[in-house]
Amino acid sequence: MSGFKPVNYADGQVLFEPGEQAHSFYVIQSGQVSIIDRQSQRQLALLSAGESFGEQALLAGGVRSAAAQAVGATVCLEITAQGLRDMLAKEGGIATQVLEALLLQLYMHNTIKQ
Repeated sequence: MSGFKPVNYADGQVLFEPGEQAHSFYVIQSGQVSIIDRQSQRQLALLSAGESFGEQALLAGGVRSAAAQAVGATVCLEITAQGLRDMLAKEGGIATQVLEALLLQLYMHNTIKQ
């Protein structure tokens, strides 16, 4: 499916930095990703297989608020915002509203955790 692809990251490879425009959402398939506040150099979260991050990409006008860096060899399913929009346009129905509500809930949860 276009817009959904597995991407391999080497240990220490940066996926994104704060302030960058958010275009992709990620689901970790294997390995780990550290979410880092660059101002304090504090690790905000260490995410593992099955966890997701980067939901700002799927919310209108998203900008990265932290850095994401691979810990060990890591594989993430990268989901582009446009790929997801295209899929939802084909599927239609209530799926769009449900997904937007879930993404907003994830965003709020991550904001509170920081």
